[in-house]
Amino acid sequence: PAVAAAALDAGASIINDITALKDEAMARLAADRRVPVVLMHMQGTPATMQQNPHYEDVVGQVLAYLLQRAAYAESMGIAREMIFLDPGIGFGKTTEHNLLLLKGLEVFVKSGYRLLVGTSRKRFIGQITGKDDPADRLFGTAATVALAAMKGASIVRVHDVEQMAEVVAMINAVQNVET
Repeated sequence: PAVAAAALDAGASIINDITALKDEAMARLAADRRVPVVLMHMQGTPATMQQNPHYEDVVGQVLAYLLQRAAYAESMGIAREMIFLDPGIGFGKTTEHNLLLLKGLEVFVKSGYRLLVGTSRKRFIGQITGKDDPADRLFGTAATVALAAMKGASIVRVHDVEQMAEVVAMINAVQNVET
């Protein structure tokens, strides 16, 4: 929480917590400062998360976990509208898990919480496209960003901001055009 507090003091306006507020002090900080908080799903720890990740129903299990963490956040005084769910693409998931989560993003949106999706340059994109260098995964990232925007993500976390802003602008234009 000390790093998050220092970041907020320096002008940051959101807390992105990969542990989904497992540290009560982080929950208190978000509540006290009244800043948005991102609750991310991760199976295991950063050191163990990619060691044989397993789910019976990846979308259902990730959603259930995030809803439980969101309920906790609300119980700690964080307003519902300040909570973002992040399914943790690439954090304790196989390529298939990541694809299933992308395919099922609308269930996270339908939960009533806002959705953050971070796929930018991820390994699973390289595995599908054959691009070993993360910097070469621009078009694969663009495809996943477009999909996330179409399915209702409120925020997409990206490296190539200018290019992905164009992708999202086009998706929004198509979705918002009057017929």
